[in-house]
Amino acid sequence: MLVFMLLGGCGTDPDTQETLAQGDAAAESVEKNDTEETDQDSEEAADSGDAGQESAEADESGADAENENGAGDGSGEQAEPIEIDEATKAELTTQLLLENELDTSIIEEDGTTDRCTFALPEDFMAVEDIPGMYVTKRYPIDASTIYYAEMDKDISMQLMTEETYVAQMESNFKNHYDMDIDVNLQSFEKIKISGHPAFRILCSYTVDGIEITQLAYVINADKSYVVTYSQTEEYYRMDEFEASAATIELELEN
Repeated sequence: MLVFMLLGGCGTDPDTQETLAQGDAAAESVEKNDTEETDQDSEEAADSGDAGQESAEADESGADAENENGAGDGSGEQAEPIEIDEATKAELTTQLLLENELDTSIIEEDGTTDRCTFALPEDFMAVEDIPGMYVTKRYPIDASTIYYAEMDKDISMQLMTEETYVAQMESNFKNHYDMDIDVNLQSFEKIKISGHPAFRILCSYTVDGIEITQLAYVINADKSYVVTYSQTEEYYRMDEFEASAATIELELEN
């Protein structure tokens, strides 16, 4: 899942794999599990698995708030995007952070490479062909997933709001899967992880009749780090996810 932050077109779009391909690869990696399930259970689980895997890319991209918004010229045609060099972009973003009294510590990051670590719940394992993707041992019967991603440093990420996050999540599903979803944002908090500014975001939405709940942690440091926990309505794992999230930390590489 995702996330994924572009603020006013000033971010870096993460290079993620197609989520449907993720679902296929994950299913193959645990195909030997739960072969005794009935045909009806397998069919229902497959639907849950597809929905759960779609949530990983959507959330990662969903953290890319307000991706490349264009301005109209009154004629119905979209204006050409304006290219801004990195120095000017950083200066403008810094001014916005200061004007809105937001955390500016990310600006002073010294460029040292950090390592993001967290403890996986006991029932989860890595998907061999998809770096950062973890599924349950009973996947796709239990389609809960954990997805970890690293992106380039982006100080504009600090400008993300509840509105831009929800708008981009819904836009990503429409653009990638031609699906209209309504994101129910339950919590949007600015926190600190290992002294770095971060977001804790809890939301839910329905895909193909299956309700998905996502808990995402987005950390702004020398890079952008995103850990996304997703569960379907059939299996409750939020306590395990919260316990795992409590172990997220950044460590300096030696």
